[in-house]
Amino acid sequence: MLESQNLIFEQNLSRIELLNYKPKSDNIKKISVYRNHSFELVENTIPLYLDYAGIKAIFSYSDYDDSMSFLDIDLTSDMLILWIDLTRYKEGSEDFIKERINYLSEIYSGQILFVPFGGNITLNLPNITVFDLSEIEKFLGEKYTDLRMETFSGTKLSSKALLMISKELGLKYIPACLLTPIKAVIVDLDNTLYKGVLGEDGYKNIELTEGHKKLQQKLAELESKGFFICVASKNEPEDVKELFKMRDDFPLKPDKITKFCVSWNPKPEAIRELKSFLNINEKDMLFIDDNIGEIVSVKEQFPDINIILAQDNAQKTLEILSNYPRMTKFNINYEDLIRKQDTQLNERRKMLQETLSGEEFLKTLEMELTYYFNNKSQIKRFSELANKTNQFIFSYKRYSEKETENLMNDKNSLIITVSLKDKLSDSGIIGGLVFRNCFDYINIEEVFVSCRALGRGIDKNIVIYPIKLATEYFNNNKVCLNFTKGERNKPAENFINEYLKNLINKAGVFDNKINNDYLTVKIEG
Repeated sequence: MLESQNLIFEQNLSRIELLNYKPKSDNIKKISVYRNHSFELVENTIPLYLDYAGIKAIFSYSDYDDSMSFLDIDLTSDMLILWIDLTRYKEGSEDFIKERINYLSEIYSGQILFVPFGGNITLNLPNITVFDLSEIEKFLGEKYTDLRMETFSGTKLSSKALLMISKELGLKYIPACLLTPIKAVIVDLDNTLYKGVLGEDGYKNIELTEGHKKLQQKLAELESKGFFICVASKNEPEDVKELFKMRDDFPLKPDKITKFCVSWNPKPEAIRELKSFLNINEKDMLFIDDNIGEIVSVKEQFPDINIILAQDNAQKTLEILSNYPRMTKFNINYEDLIRKQDTQLNERRKMLQETLSGEEFLKTLEMELTYYFNNKSQIKRFSELANKTNQFIFSYKRYSEKETENLMNDKNSLIITVSLKDKLSDSGIIGGLVFRNCFDYINIEEVFVSCRALGRGIDKNIVIYPIKLATEYFNNNKVCLNFTKGERNKPAENFINEYLKNLINKAGVFDNKINNDYLTVKIEG
């Protein structure tokens, strides 16, 4: 990854160098391109950027088509890029284009990335993301287009514009459509968050350069979008407390930081502590440090962690972070905003759990579970949670917003979402279950629960009680559940083996008893 970081951000790569790059990733994704002008020059220069994101793309193409008939799209592709030159349409064609895109959204349930050239069209469809080229046009000015070469290139876009688009697509837009976002950014302090060494220079003498100030502002912005921001530093804890208390010029305030890991222990120990505290996988963590030795030691013990080697010029570190794959979110929801506080409060819950009996613990927390039937206002959250849950998930179905909406509209399907709150915090929607009525039996197609909701003594209430509700909804107590063993869903497998083993891939009578004592239970829908 460091080699790719250097190639992308430290060198001015030529088109020839990009064309000759050989990707290393084996994570193959099929991307269909529906177009009315040439996309091939973008495809040829994008492998390095996608490889940095851990993606190897196989592109397929429609014929050049202004009619937007969508007759030859691959409905099995992982995503679709709608690459459209709007200047090829007559004035007043916007309604026609919107109608065709709406139709596409109905027949294709995956993520669609709309890249319009020569204008913008406002869309509000659940599985459509728009890549607005106006910033690239503004940056390049007259060099944005090259009409002389259109006959040869197949597009009005200039070579420079296509290179910039390739980079944006490869680093930001395609990963955002195909991969789950990174959850936590773990940042070093000395010569990373500021210039200087706290233990040697003291808090008064460390320098907040303009680049470091902007980097801190970026981290604060990421926190507001639902990312965990954590500190892993080899320093004296009291020195760090004093630093953040006394340096009121720091844009990154202590309340923006989910957790500080400050000690003289090896950095991998800090990463392990944060991984446990946040209850997330290393694949969802991004570690930023200026010391190559620390980067190497962390990668040795956590090979799947994402890394940025911080630069002397913090402006360059900011550029890398701003363009890092999986750091782009197109939508921010309520659960994004409450996640940090809920995770921090889990430490208090664990302390209570260790000192109280199970009954006393439930009474003290005053937990409330609400079960929602086909609640369409929760489509976005359901899809997001379905696509990022990896530890407590039954079959890895990965529902898009469009697929979720279709299921909620199907009278033989049922989606139950579960929200949780207690006297400490509101956790929001923390789980989802998908049921299909097969008439002889009910199929449990998928179950997933956010890891931050587990371990509070109510796992059965989150999973088993909705199954009971589904048997009542369809008036059938014969149930079959789908299970796919994955790399990381051992918690779900253990739960199934304890409570639902007789229902794995075969229909059986559901007779699990559930105790809702000491909980407030609500059912909506």
